[in-house]
Amino acid sequence: MQTVDLVRAYNKEVKWREEGYIPGTIDEHLQVSARSGACHLLSCTSFVRMDDIVSKDCFDWVCSVPKIVQSLCIILRLSDDLKSYERERLTLHVASTIDSCMKEHNIDIEMAYEKIHLLIEESWKDFNGEWLDSGNTQPIQLMERIFNLTRTMEFFYKKDDAYTNGHTIKDNIYSLFVEPVMMS
Repeated sequence: MQTVDLVRAYNKEVKWREEGYIPGTIDEHLQVSARSGACHLLSCTSFVRMDDIVSKDCFDWVCSVPKIVQSLCIILRLSDDLKSYERERLTLHVASTIDSCMKEHNIDIEMAYEKIHLLIEESWKDFNGEWLDSGNTQPIQLMERIFNLTRTMEFFYKKDDAYTNGHTIKDNIYSLFVEPVMMS
């Protein structure tokens, strides 16, 4: 079912691009674009091979796209749009959440960037609220997978669109996995 949702979201984005359509609100945009980033699928696949911890109920839970996964998807989409907007404006590309923000609030690009930054902060608050919820019944190892995936996405978009421009994080990856750590 999740793959079908991704295909539908992608097809809708293609239609938006072909028609030059800009969703009238950020929420309308995110209902489609938060799914096309596929973080909900990454969350699910991160549970694979955790047989000793993960049950069918755990997969059902993550596949239902709970609030913590929704927040992950929104953080990714908004962060990606902030870092890729200028580059994507130069080509035929689907409207971003920044375009929808400018349209929804009748504001300029600088104000839209500020609003998107605030939405990312709000999404992190929602995410952390779910992460710290003492009533959460999911195994901590599963929650940590989602937490680490969200941190990874934030890292990818912190300074640049490192997903598209992978060379920008080459030194970080090298220092993490190749360079020896000096112990004193």
